[in-house]
Amino acid sequence: MSPVTHVPAPSKREDDLGSAGGIRGLLWLTWRQHRWALIGTLVLAAVLLGWMTYLSMELTDLWHQCHETFCPDNSPQGVRLRGTAPLVITFSALSTLAQYMPLLIGVFIGVPVLSREHEQRTLLLAWSQDVSPQRWLWTKLGMLGLFVAAVTAAVAGVSDHLQRTMTLVSPGSLFGYLPFLNTGMLPAVISIAWFAIGVALGAAIRRTLPAVFGVIVGFIGLNYLVQWRYPTLMEPLSAHRQLGRPDGLPGNNNLVVRGGMIDFGIEGPSGAFDASGRQLSGVELQRLCPPDNDGGKMLSCFADNQLVQHLQYQPGSRIPEFHLIVATGYLGLTAVALAAVWIIVRRTNLSVG
Repeated sequence: MSPVTHVPAPSKREDDLGSAGGIRGLLWLTWRQHRWALIGTLVLAAVLLGWMTYLSMELTDLWHQCHETFCPDNSPQGVRLRGTAPLVITFSALSTLAQYMPLLIGVFIGVPVLSREHEQRTLLLAWSQDVSPQRWLWTKLGMLGLFVAAVTAAVAGVSDHLQRTMTLVSPGSLFGYLPFLNTGMLPAVISIAWFAIGVALGAAIRRTLPAVFGVIVGFIGLNYLVQWRYPTLMEPLSAHRQLGRPDGLPGNNNLVVRGGMIDFGIEGPSGAFDASGRQLSGVELQRLCPPDNDGGKMLSCFADNQLVQHLQYQPGSRIPEFHLIVATGYLGLTAVALAAVWIIVRRTNLSVG
């Protein structure tokens, strides 16, 4: 009988090479499966970056022409900044596209990660190779997540600069909902969150189109919820503003939360207070300062009678804190979505692919 042949155990170097081969294989597989979505994202990001940079240069040039202040409405520069001017329409379109970029990422990059594997029943093949299901999952999520983070961080930086440049030449507030979402770190954080949510919905539903529909509904619903609640994430400050005179609120980019409307209705309070602090009814205000067509006489009447408003507002200096609060919420959703994906993958029955 021949002696038993002992096969030597693989060395650490060979194990490392095998691991490296698995990573390289996953890199190639990820690129093959998602290349068109990744290329499309790069093209969209390049268009956004180039167009926003060009528009920022135009707005900066207008700011210098207007002696580094707001451009007057009757000036040639002010005409270019009116509501229907091509420059304003382009700015609005780019801002809207940046706002919906996270939705596109969730739909075209996030959802197919697992839903397509379920639909094509390729999970058994993918998970029977030299990598475990968990390692397969985290490697793919890591590579795609890094791609999403890098691309959206670049767009976020240029978008932030564009929004801030617009507020230099035209009266506006970075606390408005669209500028608020498109500044700071929020575009990148929201994109990462919807990438993770898209993966989670694709893993849970296992069908691409229903998962896409779920991402769209969730994105719109969460957007409305944030828009409704974000002004009250911190306790607003109170201020008194004299009607008919320039805005006396401290700081820049303020957001009025309550008390911004004057009502001339026949019932209920008007929102205006006299010098003694008593709130006038709509009838009393209409009798004291009748509304006119151009508003000039009415504003003069407000000033002559020393009428004031009681306002609750968020100062512009709080914008970074609000960004941090909203970003923390989205990062929390990201963590929940990733945890759900991990649980779903662990419980997936390979016998059904």
